[in-house]
Amino acid sequence: MVKRFGTLLLLSLSTLVGRAIAQDLTELGGDLTNHVFYNRNAIQLTAPNVTSEVTRLLQLNGFSVFHRIVTPSQGLGPVFNHNSCGSCHVNNGRGRAVIDPIASGTPMVVKVSLKGMKDNGAPTDVPGVGEQIRDHRASGKRQYDLRLRWKEVEGKYPDGTKYKLRKPDLDFKIPGYQSRKIRTSIRATSPVLGPGLLEAVSEDTILALSDPDDSNNDGISGKPQYVPDIRSNTKKIGRFGWRASHPTTEQQSSAAAFHDMGVTNALFPGSGGGTSEMTDEDLSLLTIYQQLGGMPAAQNQDDPTVIRGKELFQQVGCDDCHTMTLTTGTHALAELSNQTIHPFTDLLLHSMGSGLADKRREFEALGGEWKTAPLWGLGFSIKLGSKASFLHDGRARTIAEAILWHGGESAKSRDDFKALPKADRKALLAFLKSL
Repeated sequence: MVKRFGTLLLLSLSTLVGRAIAQDLTELGGDLTNHVFYNRNAIQLTAPNVTSEVTRLLQLNGFSVFHRIVTPSQGLGPVFNHNSCGSCHVNNGRGRAVIDPIASGTPMVVKVSLKGMKDNGAPTDVPGVGEQIRDHRASGKRQYDLRLRWKEVEGKYPDGTKYKLRKPDLDFKIPGYQSRKIRTSIRATSPVLGPGLLEAVSEDTILALSDPDDSNNDGISGKPQYVPDIRSNTKKIGRFGWRASHPTTEQQSSAAAFHDMGVTNALFPGSGGGTSEMTDEDLSLLTIYQQLGGMPAAQNQDDPTVIRGKELFQQVGCDDCHTMTLTTGTHALAELSNQTIHPFTDLLLHSMGSGLADKRREFEALGGEWKTAPLWGLGFSIKLGSKASFLHDGRARTIAEAILWHGGESAKSRDDFKALPKADRKALLAFLKSL
């Protein structure tokens, strides 16, 4: 009887794995998928399932808010990182992994804090600075002497193939503080892909994927990030940002407007608490523009190399965290509700090892814990014009480098990837670039 049960279990598992491999992932965003892969506007155009002309016009009008260059007279702060959302998210994609001392803005930011946490779990701001270094001034004068360099790390695959990685070497000066006593965290600009759909995934779905105590002993212990929801004055599961620090598209956008550009708004009024520099209407347009932007379709899913790569992606355990398929729940925007999507994330925090760790805790996230980055649109975002970089601090110049930096809970998958024959490694990378 036991032997028969074991045989049936193996057959069931085999069937499930076979179905997962055979599943067509082309419609990455469900009904929000835009089939214009080679058009840079694929993720800026309104999703195809938006049938209301009023809603479509709201989404299109949000384009100008997202890409508008903000001047000091329009609310650009006296100190800032850049002067528009679109200046960092070029074509809604990734920003370059640079901190530019000359340009009018830089697409990377450096989060800073002091030792200890606020009562709500947030890091303790540096007085006079805030939660991140805003190193540009409208006058053009720079401060903090912020510089980012890269150090090379050499390695090789088991088959002898050599590779070079890089890691950041950050230098800055904040008057009155010793740099070594400030907790820092470098953040690269991630692409704006499907935030509305990620927002629509129910908390129950995320919690069902979590296993904070690793009760099944598989070495994977994803946990939810609980953060303040400013609108409801409650704590909710975070979904946006490298450490899932914001629960909604609106709050993530409001935080970026305030911290990156110094633009006050309803959710982040600043210390003065005066009139918001971003109107509620503009904040609404900015939010819906991102929520109802289309998702690019995955490409070449019937290509034998891509099919082989998808099989290997699951074989080495990448999908233990980069969950391939989720279903959204009910959302205020009907277009986002009940969609079968393929975001390749569980929206949970995972320990990624000492190589990717910093000392800046954030709510539930320890220094080595990061949200599983969504992989949908990965190949599309590489084609958007900015020099590609990956991981939270942009250290990885290629997808392979990003995999090689994985540690902690993902160390086994990394090692299994490294052990693959070269042709199989290329197939797995071809699959990721097809997304």
